[in-house]
Amino acid sequence: MSTLNTYATLDALRARFAVASTDTADDVRFLAKLRAASAQIERAAGRIFAPIVATRAFDWRNDHTLLFRTEDLLSLTALINGDGSTIDPAAIILLGGVGGAIYGVELNLTKAFFVYLLTKTRALSVSGVWGWHDDYADAWKPSGDVVSVFSMTAADTTVTVNSVTSADGWGLAPRFQVGQLISIDSEYMQVTAVSSGTSTLGVIRGTNGTFAAVHIIGTPITVYVPPIDVSEIALRWAAWLIKQEDAGEYGQTLEPGIGGAHVPPGVPPDLLAALDGLRKVGGAV
Repeated sequence: MSTLNTYATLDALRARFAVASTDTADDVRFLAKLRAASAQIERAAGRIFAPIVATRAFDWRNDHTLLFRTEDLLSLTALINGDGSTIDPAAIILLGGVGGAIYGVELNLTKAFFVYLLTKTRALSVSGVWGWHDDYADAWKPSGDVVSVFSMTAADTTVTVNSVTSADGWGLAPRFQVGQLISIDSEYMQVTAVSSGTSTLGVIRGTNGTFAAVHIIGTPITVYVPPIDVSEIALRWAAWLIKQEDAGEYGQTLEPGIGGAHVPPGVPPDLLAALDGLRKVGGAV
């Protein structure tokens, strides 16, 4: 399962260094630093800021409450009891989740309760979209485009669209950029290349817990928008990595950062401070 998250785009990092969109000499290096910055942010904050489709197992604690102390849930698909039965959605009360992440669930005991069979350990299964966002209800924006010209097979690594440079559904241009996470039907894809000449996107298929599938002509394409403060931190962090490398000071040694997480030495204190309000605080479930 690929979960190579990038919390800012290549276009945005180019703009940070005042590099013209036509100057692609540093694209590979810039994108590598964006990915490194995003991974280091995840480790330092102790949470993922992109949607991951997965099933997580949790210990049975009591018959009515389950807290996700080490996880963040964005959308619940199914809650499976310790005996293998699916809990009625009408019995489930989501804790949190008003715009942001869900931190647990509570059951209406007149309709259902948590049970386990031989062991309490990892007895309960929760399927859904995991990750953290402060406004997940508005985290996916319409690209203003669709799968065009050709339907996609499960093996295709390019998407043909109507236009890669026009404005998206929010009026922002270009609508597609390297580093974006896009969704077609229920499949997530990472955009790795954008060609205005052929109106195509190079993509990594079936990312973040999803699977490559067939998509017919006319299927809408949506774009994931990470939390805006996380995107800004990712740009600043990537810029710092680039400057460190240019100065010959970037090393691989890691040292403790926020909450005991490990980050490269010398990360500016203001970057770590900016992450402090975004880090996951919790204990064993």
